[in-house]
Amino acid sequence: MDFAGKVVIVTGASSGIGAATAQLFASYGALLTIVGRNEARLLKIAEACEKEKGNKPVSVLLDLTTENSCEEVVRKTVETYKKLDILVNCAGKVILTSLFDNDMEAFDELMAINLRVPYKLTQLCLPHLKRSKGNIVNVFGAPMRSRPGFIPFCMIRDALERFTKAGGLELAQEGVRMNAVRPGITRTNFLSNLNIDEENMEQAYKFISQVVPSEVIIEPDEIARMILFVASETCPNMNAANIVVDGAASLS
Repeated sequence: MDFAGKVVIVTGASSGIGAATAQLFASYGALLTIVGRNEARLLKIAEACEKEKGNKPVSVLLDLTTENSCEEVVRKTVETYKKLDILVNCAGKVILTSLFDNDMEAFDELMAINLRVPYKLTQLCLPHLKRSKGNIVNVFGAPMRSRPGFIPFCMIRDALERFTKAGGLELAQEGVRMNAVRPGITRTNFLSNLNIDEENMEQAYKFISQVVPSEVIIEPDEIARMILFVASETCPNMNAANIVVDGAASLS
């Protein structure tokens, strides 16, 4: 795979799968715009990316759910690089909530970052991707049975699957591909966001791994490699595909 000179936007790049993906793209010569909300972590990833091939990324520190933030990401990318080849929608969030909750705050927050942002960014990037005959990779959870507290998350996951399939079909006539990479249980900030203490993290992962046939927690680097494969021209007719990387957990 060769991404030399390719311009790539990676959202959610300050940690986890997004960070691993940004660094791997950088190692293959890509020109990056990395987006995140944690300044210290985003700067660290930017430095790591620059060390790979000497290309300093455009680092955009913002909350993608705020007004005009998606526009700012695309504007800064095109102003800097004059083109766009690949969009990786990797930003996401999980909040435990329930039908028994009496407000819509968590639901609206999840919908905004996990569903509205990738849709909006795709709209904004499309004119540039049409010119480059580029592609979009959506990153969201593998299909697994719903559990208490995760109803909105599961709804969003199913909506993103449909978005990828319908989007791939709609954009095909423009020469733009849209695919999804869908990781299973991966070692990211997921547990930290659920307020699990660092000292209990390994025990929590050990417990969670029991739902995976191999009892292995996936590392972000493995998912990053699949994202780059899907974004590459290795399989130019791969379109509207949902690639699941979950150790067969969704089948158990």
